[in-house]
Amino acid sequence: MIVPTVTAYGADYAARELMPWELAEYTRAGGYDLRFLIRHIGYPGNPRCVSHRPGALAKHRAEGRLVLLYHQIGEDDFAGGHDAGRAHALAALTDAREEGYPEHLPFVFVCGSALSSSFTLPTALDYLQGAAEIVGLSRTWCSAGADIVHAAQDRGAAAGFVLNGDESNMREGIAFYRWSNGRIYPGRIEAGLLKAYVDLAEFEGEGPEVPEVARLADHLAARFALRRDEVLDELYRVRTNGVSA
Repeated sequence: MIVPTVTAYGADYAARELMPWELAEYTRAGGYDLRFLIRHIGYPGNPRCVSHRPGALAKHRAEGRLVLLYHQIGEDDFAGGHDAGRAHALAALTDAREEGYPEHLPFVFVCGSALSSSFTLPTALDYLQGAAEIVGLSRTWCSAGADIVHAAQDRGAAAGFVLNGDESNMREGIAFYRWSNGRIYPGRIEAGLLKAYVDLAEFEGEGPEVPEVARLADHLAARFALRRDEVLDELYRVRTNGVSA
């Protein structure tokens, strides 16, 4: 099978939140040009979630980087079926709205790396159905191995897909692939490399406040000879009632 053309590279990570300048430094040092991120959401008390650092999501977006959000507690999230899907989607949606995540962007729900006797396809499909009842089918995406992704794709159980495992299982309609052959280290933390096979412009749309914040930061930085990231820090400190990202 011919693997589609890669359109952009991205990353996911869990150790802590990376700031835009750290991603830029990684690229300048010879790393991949990371044009998008897929970040954890749902539990602001957990350091792996982008919401753990209020304003971080908006900062990434203000720098022109696409950020999608995904829910993951563990590899067997979907084992709880329909009810777990609803609960996880509600946690993700509630937290995402607090962070100003645009209402048109999807949520990625992790359905494990492979099926087994314990975790069956009907369970995974029930999980996605439960999630779709909360966020809508158009915003319900699935991240999994080929056996789950292909089956969910064939049944229309999700609107988009992130493939794990063997890249040769890529096929039309799968947007992203999570590289399984190694790790990258932006900001000196371990991260997974993501490959996009769709035009990232497909995700563009109006997000709350971010375009205005970006323009204001540019204006103030030029007007007062300040660094743009310093202006963004102060703007988001004010926006989050003194809690800086």
